[in-house]
Amino acid sequence: MKRDDPWGVSWRIGNAMRRFSLRKMVRQTSAFISNVHYEKPVFIIGAQRSGTTTLFHLLRESEEFAALETEGHDLWRTFHHPRWSKWSSDALSASDALPFEARFSNAFLRAKATYHPLAARFVEKTPENSLRVGYLQALYPDAIFVVLKRNPGDVLNSLINGWRHPEGQYRSYFVPKRLCIPDYHYPHQWCFTLVPGWREMTTMTIPQIAREQWICTHQHLLVARELIAASNWVELHFEDMINPTMEILTELCGKIGIPLTPKLLERWKTILASPRNSTSTPGVEKWRLENEDEIAPLLPGIRDLAAECGYKI
Repeated sequence: MKRDDPWGVSWRIGNAMRRFSLRKMVRQTSAFISNVHYEKPVFIIGAQRSGTTTLFHLLRESEEFAALETEGHDLWRTFHHPRWSKWSSDALSASDALPFEARFSNAFLRAKATYHPLAARFVEKTPENSLRVGYLQALYPDAIFVVLKRNPGDVLNSLINGWRHPEGQYRSYFVPKRLCIPDYHYPHQWCFTLVPGWREMTTMTIPQIAREQWICTHQHLLVARELIAASNWVELHFEDMINPTMEILTELCGKIGIPLTPKLLERWKTILASPRNSTSTPGVEKWRLENEDEIAPLLPGIRDLAAECGYKI
C-alpha cells in the first residue's frame, strides 16, 4: 500500500481485478440456487497472532473439511463491512445475521474452497470472528468453535511487530479517521482487528493499541463461551500445540469429530517446521527478547484477564 495512495484506491481496484473469476461466480450462483448445505462447521478463533493460522493449515488438510485458501474476510465483509455500520468495528451479534446469509455463505465456500470443496463440513479461520460468535451461531447453530489462546506477552509482541511490519502485511482497513499513532506513518491504515472504541485509540502508541486489541478480543471470547454449549466449544493453548503430544492431537480431533490420520500427523510436523504467516520462528516468551521494555509495563493491567485465559503474570 503506497503512502501517496492513503485511501487505497489503486489497491482496491487491483485487488478486485485479481479476485474476479467468472467461473467461480457461476459456481457460486449454482450452489446458491441448489441450496448447498454444510454440517457442523468448525470456526478457528482467537486473538490475532495466537497461532490460528498454523492450526487452520493443519485442519484444512483433513478430507472431512472444505476450506478456503486463506482467511474469510471477503465472505464475512460482503454484508457486514465496517463501512456499512459507520465504521463502528468488526463486531457482530446474532441480530446482525440476515435470513439468507447461511445459504450465501455455503454457496461462497462451495465455489471458492480450494481444499476438498465437496466435503460435507468446512473449517474456517478469521480471527475477527472472535468478535462475531453470536452472529456465526445464528447462521450455523451446530457450529464448533475452536479457541486458540497464547501467552499474552507473546501475542502483544507479535501484534507490535505486525503493526511495524515494513511492507504493511497486517493492515486491514482504510479508516475514515486520521491515525495519529506515534512513529506510524500511515494515517488511514489500521492494522489487525477493528475493535469497538478504536477511534479513542488513534493517538495511543502501538503497544497500547495492541493491548487494547488483546483485551477486547478476550473479553468477547469470555462472553461468547457462555453462549455456546460446552460440547461445541474447544479451547487450546498455543504452547501445547507447538510441541503437541499424541494425546493432545487425539483429543482435539475427537472433539471436532475427525480422525487423526497418519497423513494429518505428518502434515502437522511439516507445518511446525515451516510455519506460515509468521514474522519469526514460533516460540514461547519471545517478547522478552524483542519488545520487553514496551510490553512489561502493560502486563500488570491485564493480569486478571490473563488468568481467565489460563496464564499467570
